[in-house]
Amino acid sequence: MNILGLLAAIASLTITLVGLPTQIYKNRVARKNNLSLSLIISALCSYGLWALYGWTKLDYFLIIPQTTGFFLAIILLIQYLVYKKID
Repeated sequence: MNILGLLAAIASLTITLVGLPTQIYKNRVARKNNLSLSLIISALCSYGLWALYGWTKLDYFLIIPQTTGFFLAIILLIQYLVYKKID
């Protein structure tokens, strides 16, 4: 097991599993999205491309955190679209 890959995966998962769910929860409670669409789209593209790269290399240190981030970014995009209609 590559220790550097493990540390990188832990760091990515920390950001993904602490930062994004916190923002999703804040958006849900406030019934509005405080993030810009460009930030959400860039996160979606970044997580998606890194996840795709991880899948092509079968690198689980990339696959697990980046795929998780991709799905959480999709939730942020859905929240943005739903709460934009409410305003």
